[in-house]
Amino acid sequence: MDTCDLHRAAEEYAALLSEAVSADLAAPAGERTVGELTAALAESASGLASRLGAAPSVVPGGAGPPDLYGGGYEHAFRRAVQRLRAAAASSDGRACDELADLIREIDSGAVALREALRLD
Repeated sequence: MDTCDLHRAAEEYAALLSEAVSADLAAPAGERTVGELTAALAESASGLASRLGAAPSVVPGGAGPPDLYGGGYEHAFRRAVQRLRAAAASSDGRACDELADLIREIDSGAVALREALRLD
């Protein structure tokens, strides 16, 4: 299954999120906070990856420290999406609709995130 659109959407979202600091996680982003939105998107990506047969994600030593320049809050999201991309790439296409729905959610989330972080 082609994952180019997932990659594009996730990279845009992660690039925006990389600008966030800890206080930004509580900022409203639509009906959720930035932190809740990001956790929900990562959870959706991880859940779909699991349904496609991906091995559980293991991060040695925990999530690690935040980045020196910024919060590093995009790392868990990126890992979840990378795991999904690997699982979807080798999939027979049985989750195309779910993947398309998730891409739309990530795109919508990026709009909400941009507004929440006032990046325009």
